Amino acid sequence: MKITVVDGNDQSVYQCKPMDTLLSLKEQIKRNEGIKTSNQSLFYHGYWISDDSVLLGDLLKNEDELTLTLPTAAAGKPKNFENKAQSDVWIVNGSKDKFKIHLVPKKRKMPIKLNSDTFGLVYHIDGTESGKRKYQVLRFNVKNAEEVQMETVDGNIEVNLNGNPVEATDSTVYDERKIKTKLEMAQESSKIAANIGKFLRGLAAIIYPGISLAILPLPGDGPTLTDAQGAVHEEGAIELGGPEGL
Repeated sequence: MKITVVDGNDQSVYQCKPMDTLLSLKEQIKRNEGIKTSNQSLFYHGYWISDDSVLLGDLLKNEDELTLTLPTAAAGKPKNFENKAQSDVWIVNGSKDKFKIHLVPKKRKMPIKLNSDTFGLVYHIDGTESGKRKYQVLRFNVKNAEEVQMETVDGNIEVNLNGNPVEATDSTVYDERKIKTKLEMAQESSKIAANIGKFLRGLAAIIYPGISLAILPLPGDGPTLTDAQGAVHEEGAIELGGPEGL
């Protein structure tokens, strides 16, 4: 089953099994976005699912949608990144389907507002063509840190938080080909709206037999509708027509 998790303006689709628990879904979110399971709150139709042991198949069906919320601190003020290394450093900020790459030049300090509690330190880039590159990164949790320092130690870049060295939580790959562009998101929204329009017209035919329902389509959802007299309906209008007295 496919479960869509919405986080603000972002959304990700996860493959799950009916016998998977809510915690297993949170683990997938953690691997994808670097958000600790304890910081994730998932809501279904506005209701908080508080039991991590609940089976997804007992609560959800295929293509259902959950809303993810995070503690306020997770989206707090910018972190101060200081590059003390001997070369420029690239970091990844965001989830795997929507992320940004930031350059922190050597011997420079700059504030970066992270989208979550983690960031990825790039140690290898596959490819050179924009939109098709893959970034291999080490991820670090910086929830309780305001100062992030990067320095070269024995030829490797190490990360210090508030002056203390830390180990990476995991390693993963960010693929530019998986980033959804604004155009792609708009196209998806257009398709959804078009399907809703078709659904409403079909529903009206069942509920109001013999009554015409005019719903103007979005671009790409067919031609503009006209009434029996040939008049074009105004944009966005939904009209019910039929015998007098209805």
